[in-house]
Amino acid sequence: MENLFAARLDEIPFSGIRKVFAKIRKMEVEGRDVIHWEIGRTDFDTPEHIKKAAIDALNRGEVHYAPNLGILPLRKAIAQRTEIDTGIAVDGETQVIVMSGANEGILASILAFVNPGDEVLVTDPNWHHYKAITRIAGGVPVEIPTYAEDNFAIKPEEVEQRITDKTKMLCITSPGNPTGCVQSKENLEALAEIAIRHNLIVISDEIYARIYYGEGKVAPSIFSIPGMAERTVIINGFSKIYSMDGWRLGWTVASAELTQCILKIRQYTTVCVNTFIQHGATAALTGDQTCVENMVQEFSRRRDIVMQGLQEIPDVKVPDSSGAFYLFPDISAYGLTAKEMADYLIDEYGIATVAGSVFGAHGEGHIRIAYSCSTEECARGVAVLKRALAALREKKG
Repeated sequence: MENLFAARLDEIPFSGIRKVFAKIRKMEVEGRDVIHWEIGRTDFDTPEHIKKAAIDALNRGEVHYAPNLGILPLRKAIAQRTEIDTGIAVDGETQVIVMSGANEGILASILAFVNPGDEVLVTDPNWHHYKAITRIAGGVPVEIPTYAEDNFAIKPEEVEQRITDKTKMLCITSPGNPTGCVQSKENLEALAEIAIRHNLIVISDEIYARIYYGEGKVAPSIFSIPGMAERTVIINGFSKIYSMDGWRLGWTVASAELTQCILKIRQYTTVCVNTFIQHGATAALTGDQTCVENMVQEFSRRRDIVMQGLQEIPDVKVPDSSGAFYLFPDISAYGLTAKEMADYLIDEYGIATVAGSVFGAHGEGHIRIAYSCSTEECARGVAVLKRALAALREKKG
């Protein structure tokens, strides 16, 4: 049977995060108590006005195919939101595609621009879908090392060193998963200069851009830098900021020319997003944003609880995280690999985290903590983690 399998499958591992989910589900069926620091989704419900708009659309018969690009009111709302966040005017009619989640936006964009053998620059550590999708397209992922001592910021010189005549694309995720790192405006300007000089397309994954604890309400975007709007594809969506992960709704924003290329791929994948939920998404973007502000404030409180708790534990180093809902502490001083530590915490203490090595070689020695559970759960998790690591120190003598 192996002769029937596509060769590309050998290049694509199963998701390390999903393996953790499966293990936790089994534990909970067995009656084990689990502290959920593993899952990259919010614990909040979708706001009521968003659900109501979708229900109303369903009740009035919005049940047929939508345009491939998405319904126009939603595309215009996305364009307006992008202009608010980046300061760059966007035409909702020609520059926006509504996707079945941000991941489809990544898939369609890479398939639209990456030829077999093209090289795609991806940070290490980073969300592993970028490498996998690049391989699906026949491209070659080239990893840019980032370091805890730099809070996992991308060093422009590391990018420059890895550019060849085959380099086609640079992928930036800011705020980042798994680190929560936010690329500064100055860093993005340096990366933009490299992208323009080497004629690269940039994917700017901004799914966490509004979950930001720095100055202003949104993380800096490379799309804002002069010369970059025509060569950047923004990936964004509703899963994180509106707690709509189960809705599977995202979007791309790019120039009209790049959007037409992505659309050609989109027409042969999911075709369109189901219609009535797009009306709910329109209400999300055009309605009162107090729900967003409240959620970000709550995440900020949780971040402070977990960050302070980690800083109180001997031999744990915590890089700064000014966005998303992740911390990426260095636990290497305890003498375990990232996987060994993650296994120890879940098996012995019921603390579910993800080994940093899942996200790349430079994630080794770290674990990802997602403080996307309740504030009470965050406080309880810190207390249990202190006991777990104290027990390890005692064993070491």
